[in-house]
Amino acid sequence: MVKLEDLKRINLLKNVPDHLLEIIAEQAQLSIFGADTELISVNEDVDVFYMLIMGQVAIKKEISSNLEVIMDYLQSGATFGTSAFFKDSKASYTAVCQEPCEAITISGDHLARLFEDNHELACHMMLGIAAQYKHKMDLRAQMIMKAVNENPDLKDSIKNFNDLTLVA
Repeated sequence: MVKLEDLKRINLLKNVPDHLLEIIAEQAQLSIFGADTELISVNEDVDVFYMLIMGQVAIKKEISSNLEVIMDYLQSGATFGTSAFFKDSKASYTAVCQEPCEAITISGDHLARLFEDNHELACHMMLGIAAQYKHKMDLRAQMIMKAVNENPDLKDSIKNFNDLTLVA
């Protein structure tokens, strides 16, 4: 069982009422991983949802045989592995601990059962995930617009600037 105080440190769960956090706490586990531990591997099944309490995880993607890009560095309070919510989901990235990490983990199967049994919990979780997704997409749109503004030659190759910005 995981402590409620630990769950409250997770950004995704900040607005989740205690009675729902208690449900997660009963099913989740506290896991400790060493530096360089690969938690998620590209093209492998994603069956665990991670909530990072301590440490840093790099999200990486190989874009060619000799080039790997770090897409993000996740810090305490971050979550990843949301594909675990979907049966038979494959990873599109690799997640590697950059230092010793402490995470709350729960299997996708357990989450699916929790969501089926408690729609209020499912709603809170999905709202949190949607907010995180929107935030990341807004940041990426800003990065694209900055790159375009700093490289005027790119402007000629873009047919519709509205396609680059996200509208809620």
